[in-house]
Amino acid sequence: MAGKLDPRQVVTFEELLRAMMFEQEATRRVLVRKGMLTSEEVLEETQAVRREMEGKRGR
Repeated sequence: MAGKLDPRQVVTFEELLRAMMFEQEATRRVLVRKGMLTSEEVLEETQAVRREMEGKRGR
């Protein structure tokens, strides 16, 4: 049986999404700054992943 949730530990979907976005952007910036990726590579891969995920959703 599940216990009660602590209101201090509950976040909204928007808060979770924003936190994930900030972390992803920080990671991208570090990789670009270190020369491991270019911004263009990130954009191309993002578009490829979007196409792949949208294709799976349409099944």
